[in-house]
Amino acid sequence: MIVPSRLLGDLLEQIDQKRAAHLALDFARHVLDLERDEIEEPVSVACLEYMDAAHEALGLESAVPRLLEAEERLRAVAHRRTGNRFFLAGGADFTMDAARVGAGSMLDRAHGRGPSSHPSCLSVARQLQAEAGRWAARHRDDDVDERTAARRARGEEARWQVRHVIASEPNPHEDA
Repeated sequence: MIVPSRLLGDLLEQIDQKRAAHLALDFARHVLDLERDEIEEPVSVACLEYMDAAHEALGLESAVPRLLEAEERLRAVAHRRTGNRFFLAGGADFTMDAARVGAGSMLDRAHGRGPSSHPSCLSVARQLQAEAGRWAARHRDDDVDERTAARRARGEEARWQVRHVIASEPNPHEDA
């Protein structure tokens, strides 16, 4: 049996960091599209702008002003407070994590922070699979068990991620 989540890990091990960073953003956009109706419009717009700016920054290998401005806008519309804790509104949390895969070091330098660890593309992919599972559990039919709906959705998200990696990566044997 082919297990998509394991296959995804194998595929991502073979991809360079820059491509993985772009893929993490693509994975986040896919889940953002899934949850679009539940995310406040200013937050979803800011998430999309931030993803586009992160793609651009990755291409230029520099935290361009557009990325810093998009990050500031996203934080402004997505920052929420519960009691004495702060969190990011729906969609913004995984958008920020996906961008940190490749742009985290750039953002650290731009903000004058010391080096810190950043998530891998695989950890973001798994986070997004879990998010798709939570969404499916909330939107399941009445006759479907919550855990079953979540498990199926996680599997389908992993399958989509695998297909996306395969479709977007160049054929290593094109010159043959």
